[in-house]
Amino acid sequence: MQTIPASTRVLSNQPRSIRMFGSGSQVASGPAGIALRRAAVIVDSRSRRGIRGRVVTRAAQRPEPPRAFSTDLSDNRNLESLLMEREAQPAVQTEADLKQKQADARANQPDNNFPVTTGQLIGSTPLLDLSQYSLNEKVKIFAKCEYLNPSGSIKDRIAQHIIGQAEASGELKPGMTVVAATSGNTGAAIAMACALRGYDYIVITNEKTSKEKVDAMRAYGGEVIVSPSGVAPDHPEHYQNIEDRLCAENPGTYYGVDQYNNPYNAEAYEATLGPEIWRQTSGDVTHFVAGGSTGGTVSGTGRYLKSENADVRVVMADPKGSVFWDHVVKGVPADDVCVSKSWEMEGVGKDSIPGCFDINVIDGMMRGNDEDAFAMCREVAANNGLLLGGSAGLNLHAARVLSGEVDDGSVIVTVFPDNGVKYLSKIYNDSWLESKGLEGAAEGNGAASPDVDEKEHESRIHWKPEIVTRQEQTAAAAASAAAAVEGHHLLTEEQTEAELRFLEDIAPKLVRYHRESIGGAERVHSRLQSPDDLAETFAAAGVPLDLADGAPVDELALDAAVQAVMDNSVRSSHPLFLNQLYSGVDPVALAGDWLPSALNANVHTFEVAPVLTEIEKAVLAKTARMWLQPLGSQAQTPPHDGLIVPGGSLANMYSLLLARDRVDPDARNRGTSMELVAFCSEQSHYSFRKSAMVMGIGMDNMVKVKCDADGAMIAEELEKEVLAAKERGAVPFYVGTTAGSTVLGAFDDYHGCADVCKRHGLWMHVDGAWGGAAALSPARKGVLDGFEKADSFCWNPHKMLGLPLQCSIFVTKQPGSLAKANAAKADYLFQPDKNNAGADLGDRTIQCGRKADALKIWLSWKHRGDKGWSDMVDRSFGLAEEVERMILERENRDGSFVLAAHAQCANVGFWYVPPRLRPFKHAGASANQLTEIGFVAPKLKDRMQREGDAMIGFQPIDSMNLPNFFRLVLPNSRHLSKQMLSDMLDRMDEMGKNL
Repeated sequence: MQTIPASTRVLSNQPRSIRMFGSGSQVASGPAGIALRRAAVIVDSRSRRGIRGRVVTRAAQRPEPPRAFSTDLSDNRNLESLLMEREAQPAVQTEADLKQKQADARANQPDNNFPVTTGQLIGSTPLLDLSQYSLNEKVKIFAKCEYLNPSGSIKDRIAQHIIGQAEASGELKPGMTVVAATSGNTGAAIAMACALRGYDYIVITNEKTSKEKVDAMRAYGGEVIVSPSGVAPDHPEHYQNIEDRLCAENPGTYYGVDQYNNPYNAEAYEATLGPEIWRQTSGDVTHFVAGGSTGGTVSGTGRYLKSENADVRVVMADPKGSVFWDHVVKGVPADDVCVSKSWEMEGVGKDSIPGCFDINVIDGMMRGNDEDAFAMCREVAANNGLLLGGSAGLNLHAARVLSGEVDDGSVIVTVFPDNGVKYLSKIYNDSWLESKGLEGAAEGNGAASPDVDEKEHESRIHWKPEIVTRQEQTAAAAASAAAAVEGHHLLTEEQTEAELRFLEDIAPKLVRYHRESIGGAERVHSRLQSPDDLAETFAAAGVPLDLADGAPVDELALDAAVQAVMDNSVRSSHPLFLNQLYSGVDPVALAGDWLPSALNANVHTFEVAPVLTEIEKAVLAKTARMWLQPLGSQAQTPPHDGLIVPGGSLANMYSLLLARDRVDPDARNRGTSMELVAFCSEQSHYSFRKSAMVMGIGMDNMVKVKCDADGAMIAEELEKEVLAAKERGAVPFYVGTTAGSTVLGAFDDYHGCADVCKRHGLWMHVDGAWGGAAALSPARKGVLDGFEKADSFCWNPHKMLGLPLQCSIFVTKQPGSLAKANAAKADYLFQPDKNNAGADLGDRTIQCGRKADALKIWLSWKHRGDKGWSDMVDRSFGLAEEVERMILERENRDGSFVLAAHAQCANVGFWYVPPRLRPFKHAGASANQLTEIGFVAPKLKDRMQREGDAMIGFQPIDSMNLPNFFRLVLPNSRHLSKQMLSDMLDRMDEMGKNL
């Protein structure tokens, strides 16, 4: 065996628990007095650096023992060269690991390049790979080396946390004495913590505790009381009862740690050990194994790991005779448990159920005896040069048993709570083992362990009934899959009929909901709730929002779910839902929405949706005439191409795709090699920039052009930007103009912009998603003067016309351009030799399937005719102008409202001014006044929402120096009146007077 000379250099940047040595033939050493036969590479939770900053990788696939991320050094190669060879393996260190390391350092974790304090040595212990003990070569076993904490055990974590929390809460004050009942390790940890903080301490243990641990408790300078072992939990001489009695007799001067019931016990592990395991395994941990005495380790750590991944299984190892087994496996109530036999392992198992123990965290139990645990300790000592305590031996034994039951690829993590130095007189003393009848444990000195399959019944994992093993899941899934193909139908006739009755019952409810909404008597926002509130509401209704359990529910529960959705949603059909550029639903169009859903239609090919394909073409032709011809024209439909698309944002992107295809047709195959630059107004919809991002043009290359005081793009400024782009070598190719901007309702100068586009060969698009409906009104179409000069146009009937979301229409003047730019010619859909192949629309799109949204506008247009739509547009525009008049009248009367933006399209902007801020004039307002008025709209909207009153949006426009103002928009105004709007302004004044 190689040994390490005292002169060997230790690299200072390595974790304290692993010494990585410099050049030469020396190998790594373990703790003092223990020579390792092989090197152990251990991942530390604070740093995964190897020598000279190299990454220490995961272990290779099943290297030879001892499997501590190890390699045999019998060929005299030094550790540095081995780590250099491993540099090519997949690294476990990520950017997130580095950030976590920095966060840990800020949280008072030690940096091993610098001196540290004793307290900083607590936690962040390394993770040891002992997969050589796995019964399945494809299952990993890792162990946290908790014996490397400064007092030698895992209990340093809770001692530091409990004492710190007691000080913070005022329960523990200077001059008081700390009292702790302990099976040994907590006593030493509390003693150390008290020594660091200057407290006197008394620890009470029992005669079962090893001499080494008792001496360690005394070594810090406090008092140790050793009580009888084996007494009943309610006996006055039981060590826990002695703690209680001492504290009761000395109130205000003694602080009782009460580790078995103190909630800070489990909390310490949930805050430290669990996160460390998650980081060190990169989230790959599948099973956690730990014994229990207080129950804090298994409960707190298990709780954290399950919070990260609910599928992590927690297995508790318990000595034979301990009460945890009966409580968890047999369901014996906590008050009725009793010890069935004694055991020699220390620090694990219990004679009563502690308050710290959370049975809900436990998924399975493994019962082991003293011989199992101690034999494992002796085996690890002989094979791996590690002296483990008995509880660590039990944990590793349980992990080994578990490894034979779990799936390939599982990662089992356990803990080594303390080391064997504390048990030299017991576990590692053959005479003591013989005196206890445990001679078999001594045979673990390097020998192969007995076959687990031949051991007694308890040496298996006993899972809770609700835990199904993967093998059982696989068998059940196979049986279910086989059953699914039997019979004439998947569902019975009764099940099918029940679902159809549910559908019949739901339809009248939906109609009633719509009728109530448009009536205006209900609240706009039924209930203002947070996400957590909503989760509680649905859980109370018996239909949790979470789909995690996957359990089916019956039609009654479905009915409750539908009702809960309606009861907790915003009534967007309410006349006073004025928050967005959509509102309510046209009842006829709603039928046009339900029908294609009932048909389950897809308009990618004519053969599967013949009628709906032709209906879409009819809607596109109508839109082309609306755009390119005077109203009422009987001329032939102009040449065009187009699509019904899922939203105005996608319509804008289609225009960009066609523009790019015109300037760089090869881009669809090889990608563009040009620096393309597009332009839109500074008041345009953000989808222009998003489209540039998605298409790889880049948002920086979607240049925002200055607007005038009304929010319309200035043609002269557009040309300046185009020339500037050309000057820097870029390729201008596109201009996106707006018809009815989102906030101000502005209409761009289409004639001026078209002239710029013509001079520079640019594609011009009109985004009429909001204001394009003005083309339906003879009285309002003038705001679109010149928009027919554009290359493409889009509008959203689901906005001003109140059609169900979504109904968006894109048209262009160039027939065949969409297929040219977007076709992929999928031969399983668009076969040239099938019937009516030329009627397909699908290859025009960037999608595959599309819902038949055209039916909504077609059916409602058939019902209302051109005049119906014209009236709708005129009402919305006219009501906006009426609101402007109302605002100006109130501004002149008492200053309660001030106009921020005059009516354009169906938009009007205004400020509400509380009495304390009156008079307010935007022109000449001070910075303080602008700041103050900017706070009003959010606060008043909150009050209105809580009252269920009107919903109105608000926003600032920084470029125009306009602080938050209300943006009133009037889509689908068929159920809205001048009187309702006037009354709404009066209520706003009443609600906002004390703001």
